[in-house]
Amino acid sequence: MKMQDPAVTGNMPSASPVLTWNSPLTGGMPIHFGKGAIDLLPDLLLGLKPDRVFILSDQHVFSLHGASLLQLLSPHFAPEILLIAEGEGEKKMSNLEFLCNQLFERGITKSSVVVNFGGGVVLNIGGLAASLVYRGVRFVQVPTTLMAQSDVIVSNKQGINFAGGKNRLGVFSTPVAALADSRYCATEPLRHLRAAAVEYCKNAILLGGAHYEEALRFFSVKETFSEAQLERLLVNSLAQKFEIARLDPKEKSLGLMLEYGHTVGHALEWLSQGRLLHGEAVYHGMNVAGQLAHHLGIMPVEELKKQSLLLSRLRGIPPIPNDISVGQILTSVQRDNKKVGKGMAFILMKAVGQVNMPQDARGVSPAQNESVLTPVCEFQLNKVLLEYWDALL
Repeated sequence: MKMQDPAVTGNMPSASPVLTWNSPLTGGMPIHFGKGAIDLLPDLLLGLKPDRVFILSDQHVFSLHGASLLQLLSPHFAPEILLIAEGEGEKKMSNLEFLCNQLFERGITKSSVVVNFGGGVVLNIGGLAASLVYRGVRFVQVPTTLMAQSDVIVSNKQGINFAGGKNRLGVFSTPVAALADSRYCATEPLRHLRAAAVEYCKNAILLGGAHYEEALRFFSVKETFSEAQLERLLVNSLAQKFEIARLDPKEKSLGLMLEYGHTVGHALEWLSQGRLLHGEAVYHGMNVAGQLAHHLGIMPVEELKKQSLLLSRLRGIPPIPNDISVGQILTSVQRDNKKVGKGMAFILMKAVGQVNMPQDARGVSPAQNESVLTPVCEFQLNKVLLEYWDALL
């Protein structure tokens, strides 16, 4: 499938530093983003008329930004605070049970509103907890990391890790709104900003055209993550995600292309136990996917070089920990949440801006099934992983 080139920045008002776009997901959820977006939260909550407000966060984020958030809300609300520990390892069943228990014990009702305040882990597990309580109470996403602002909020996927794999339990549930205040990113370590930018590169590879060229320009600037550059990345990332998400909000067919690089990426993230950030693992996953597509005769070498050129602009991505084996990766990939049958299925690219859409085993044409999943046998993946491993040494 060849993507059309949309306007990179979309139709944006310029009078206010806070912009609002309506998400292409179910319900047209408003996403307010830019400096000062968090200041809209009190009026947003007042308009929802909740009987109780609950803030779900992690201990690190709340220690940094909790006092200012409570000060902002204090004229109108006395929120209940629920905290979990920081880190990807906390996106687990025991924390989901803890949050749900706390919500019930502290008197949540169908009229209450949950505010998820933190990075992707908090937004994912908090969104799932809110979606399960009474079969769903209203929730607002307030992302405090670049990854969550530029990637997680343009999704209605809420979930946790389970049974040895990433995001194996979850639901599709749409927040009332999202507020992405770019000032929060100022407290993020450079490593986390770089990791978040991997998803920006991924979407540029998926869309190609103007998005790909803009991504190349973005990384040619010396101060890659200056305040102005972070604003630019956020705007561009949301435009990318909207372009793809509107095709398939529940990621049943075309929308699955957003999982490019995530098959091996999720396996590496899980196996590294926190030593690789999500974006870092996806970076390696995209490199493997590109080489796999070339090995299968799907992606010409010229297009593989175009992908590699953009990914090479991402400096400081750590290597795969040397105690993770190819065998472990192969086993973990079998638990991938995109599995639809036996074997493995990958998102592969024919070219930058053109995802591979193979016919399925019954001979159904791509126009009928719009599948972006390419079957891959273990032998083929094993060969490419070994070659990639050798190249890293």
